[in-house]
Amino acid sequence: MLIFHVTFTVVAAVAQPVCEFGRCLWVPISKHINYAKNLSKNLKNLDKKASELGKRRDDIDVQIERENPHKTPTKECEEWIKNIEEMKKNITIIKSEFKDEKKCLRGLCPDIFARMKLGERVVNMICEVEELLKKSKFENGFLTDSPPLKIEKKLVPDSLTASASNTLEKVLDKIRDETTPKIGIWGMGGIGKTTVMQLLNNTPEITTMFDFVIWVTVSKTWNIRKIQEEVGKRLSIDTTNESNERVASKLLQKLEGKKYLLLLDDVWEKVDLSVVGFPNAHQENGCKVVLTTRKLEVCRKMETDDDIKVEGLPEKEAWEMFNLKVGNVAECPTIKQHAEKIVKKCGGLPLALKVVGGALRKKYNENVWRQFLRDLKSPAEALTEDIKEEVFKPLKVSYDYLTDIEKNCLLFCGLYLEDHNIEKSELIVYWGAEGLLSGKLTLADARVKGDVILEALIDASLLEKCDGDDNNDYVKMHDVVRDLVLAMTSQKGEECLHLVRAGTSTEKMPVVEEWEKATRISFMYNQHLSNLSESPDYPMLLTLILRGCSNLKVIPESFFDNMPRLHVLDLSSTSINSLPISISKLVTLRELLLNGCSYLNVLPVELSELKSLEVLEVTKAMLDRPPIWIFELTTLKRLKIKDLRRFDDNFVYSEQVLVPGLISKLSQMEEFLVPSFFDDFGQIMEKEKINGIQVLYWPIKINFGFGGYKKVLTYDGGRGEDHSILPWAIEDVLSRSNAFELWRHGELTTLSDLGARNTCELKSYHVYFCDMLENVVNGNGLDAFRNLEILELNNLRNLKCILEMEEPSPPLPRVANSFTNLTKLGLFNCPMIKHVFSNGFMIQQLSNLAELEIRLCTGLEGMLSEDENVEYEALPKLKFVWLWDLPEFVSFFKGIAMCWKSLEDMDISNCPKLRKLPLDVNSATNLKSIKVRSINFWDSLEWDNNATKLCFQPLRHLFLTY
Repeated sequence: MLIFHVTFTVVAAVAQPVCEFGRCLWVPISKHINYAKNLSKNLKNLDKKASELGKRRDDIDVQIERENPHKTPTKECEEWIKNIEEMKKNITIIKSEFKDEKKCLRGLCPDIFARMKLGERVVNMICEVEELLKKSKFENGFLTDSPPLKIEKKLVPDSLTASASNTLEKVLDKIRDETTPKIGIWGMGGIGKTTVMQLLNNTPEITTMFDFVIWVTVSKTWNIRKIQEEVGKRLSIDTTNESNERVASKLLQKLEGKKYLLLLDDVWEKVDLSVVGFPNAHQENGCKVVLTTRKLEVCRKMETDDDIKVEGLPEKEAWEMFNLKVGNVAECPTIKQHAEKIVKKCGGLPLALKVVGGALRKKYNENVWRQFLRDLKSPAEALTEDIKEEVFKPLKVSYDYLTDIEKNCLLFCGLYLEDHNIEKSELIVYWGAEGLLSGKLTLADARVKGDVILEALIDASLLEKCDGDDNNDYVKMHDVVRDLVLAMTSQKGEECLHLVRAGTSTEKMPVVEEWEKATRISFMYNQHLSNLSESPDYPMLLTLILRGCSNLKVIPESFFDNMPRLHVLDLSSTSINSLPISISKLVTLRELLLNGCSYLNVLPVELSELKSLEVLEVTKAMLDRPPIWIFELTTLKRLKIKDLRRFDDNFVYSEQVLVPGLISKLSQMEEFLVPSFFDDFGQIMEKEKINGIQVLYWPIKINFGFGGYKKVLTYDGGRGEDHSILPWAIEDVLSRSNAFELWRHGELTTLSDLGARNTCELKSYHVYFCDMLENVVNGNGLDAFRNLEILELNNLRNLKCILEMEEPSPPLPRVANSFTNLTKLGLFNCPMIKHVFSNGFMIQQLSNLAELEIRLCTGLEGMLSEDENVEYEALPKLKFVWLWDLPEFVSFFKGIAMCWKSLEDMDISNCPKLRKLPLDVNSATNLKSIKVRSINFWDSLEWDNNATKLCFQPLRHLFLTY
């Protein structure tokens, strides 16, 4: 017995470490065996994960492309993309090795050791892909502001490239020379100086030589601030509300230690670059300044180190350029002799060749050419010293070949500042209001006709397209063409008289007898104009533009007494606080613009006497609401009243009620852009329609019959001015609306705050991008949305639940009526919500729910939290369930089956953690289809028993897509 005991003890003592050793040995062995055993399964899983990662990469690529060039990927994002590319290569290698799997025993079975190694790499690769997926959330964002571009390309017509190449090469030689920091390019207007600069800007070699290439158009009306703002915009420096000295300091700091090339185009006098904020360009820092000017004297004042004069084109190049523009018609035997003489008269000036070529393009009648040449040879009085006769004559004769309408429209463009980007739509409205487009046109028809005229003027090279204008919304006028227009509309000119002081420093309107004949006056963006004449006599005046005269505060009471023909009046962006009563004398006025008049606090009733007014715009004014008499302006075609700012928070609105029939007075209205500032505005707009309206907008937007609902309200914005959740006008119309779209409310945390009174009529509610919203209903709003049928929640980054409340103890509150009529619930891209139904009480409320659609809710774990219970008969009317892209979704109701007798369709895609459907043999007797996107997903589902699986297995109930 003793021997046995000792033997047993010894054996036990030996066996225990042996077993422990065997166990330790078995764990890694079994792990590696599993690598080999599960290789095919893991490869499929790797494919799936890689596919998810690829989709995420595609989404990010789309966003990067959309924000380019203003935003660029962060370093973190770039590294993430780089890792994905490396991952794709490794996956390709693994797949190739799996395909060419090694065999042993003469190829009869796989090489188990090679298979284990490959399996381990696959498992590790899955972990790496999952890690990349986690990193793809980029909680701090994956885009950042782009650094300033080294260079911004300029638009240069191909026809001008060859003509400027010789001068360009001379300039490049000087830039390569370290001893010439400052270079001047000079020559007469229209000779091609700007073209040389544009080509220089676009030269690839320049990009390698400098850190920044900065283009500034100076022009006659330059000032330090204008240049600073242009440079600041180029270098992504905010100059808002900064003094000139502070901006100069910012620019100096940005450019310190950088090699810059500064291109100053159209310089008329000395510009002190050190005051602007530029470090001095010299040989040691490698910085360069190149400028263009018409006068050599300006080069001397700018202390240039070398100056290059731009000469006219040689005869051969001039002929080629003209021939290209005119369309080869100049080669016709009967025309060529005239064409050669015309080219010679243009003196090798590219601008003249372009404009004349445009005027004669595809003119095959010899007499047209003969007469054009005769006109060029006729003597002409010099109208301005800024234009040489050799430039003036070709441009003037080309102008004469325009139609009368085109001439008038071109002359109107001279009212703008030099080198100003002119907005097409604004210009066309001006033209239409003054009557230049001829005929009785709708606003839409006027825009079409105006576009045709603009294209004709662009084709004639008298207007140009703007750099970087991808949408083709702007045009500009060459400074030489503008000089010609100003000359022709001056006292010496032969056309209608214009008084143009746009962008100048004039402080008073001139009181000169000759100006009484003026048909158009423009002081556009003249920030020094502060005094107007008491009662000027302008009997011929058609257009008066004082836009941007920010120092103009008062208009004399009798100012408009003697302007009986005025059609266009633009007082936008002035500092006036009222309009004089003499404005009632403007009986022919068709367009009145008061945009950005931030001090304007009243619209006088005298405006109601303007019975010819067709366009009225008032924005950003200190008005409390539009006056009731505005509906007496029965000739209005366009009414725009936006962004009115109440000047007194304690202001009590007067009791103005919009009576039926007022809006219908505006029978000519085509574009109606107004807010709802009247008590019954929304209600009246429901009943009254104006057949001609083509554009309808106001922050409260009511759409007739939209989406099956008669009254649809759309609101995009935040709180009211009194800090209420919504502006009072929004609440007013909301209480009568049966569909509501709420966009981008930045402060709302619960929809309950809208109040039951305001939401009692709602049947459809769509919410978008409300970043602070945490729940739809809380315990204080259980009576909200009692009639709601459709609820869609879209892109709500902080939404945590739909109903937030503690489980109510029986009996349930009588006022708990929220969602009792809801038939459709949609959740889209709400990443923070974890459970659709926060408690069993909410499910009881949803007795009419028929459709449940959830997509891209990356944090959603289940329908109901683990500690909540649900009845088998819950959601009795549910017909359709769609669950897409829910990576964390684990279960419907803790694995509990539901009755769901009404269920017809279930669609599940990319819910990798879902293992059980809420179905048993008695469930969903009307189910027609279960759509899944992977056979593997279907095979991985767990069932209570085989009978349940067989119940839903037949193909008549199952649609599989691979």
